[in-house]
Amino acid sequence: MSTNTTVVLVHGARLVRCTLPILVGLLALAAPLVGQARHGHFYHVNYYQVRPGQEKAYDSALVDVVTPVFDELVKRKAVVSYLLLTKIAGSGENTHLVIVEVATPSAEGTFQRELDAASQALFHKSWSDATVRFPELRGFMHAELYTPAGQRP
Repeated sequence: MSTNTTVVLVHGARLVRCTLPILVGLLALAAPLVGQARHGHFYHVNYYQVRPGQEKAYDSALVDVVTPVFDELVKRKAVVSYLLLTKIAGSGENTHLVIVEVATPSAEGTFQRELDAASQALFHKSWSDATVRFPELRGFMHAELYTPAGQRP
């Protein structure tokens, strides 16, 4: 691949006088713009395997417990959005995904406190108490965190 490049050498103080104010102006504007740049959202994805024969009970628990609490979290702006997905494989395996979109990653334990506060507001009990039956209905498989390119949680 060939490239045609033209190089122009300019001597003297005229180049410095024109270039320096432009460079200083760009640097002065760049710092605030970087700080104001809108960062992308973070996505927490949890995978669960529903125990055989517990599909209906788990779906009811999602409707009765998880959905109202996550709706409350959205209302409180603790999360941006959430999505509850079910995948039914041909072999009868029933896998659930919970995707939670947040604007900023929360500090250690912050999300749990937000879950507890929302659960208390709705059910007058902690998230742990509201979901006490979940381990008998499903098993935790794994979790993933998706972040915008170039950002760290």
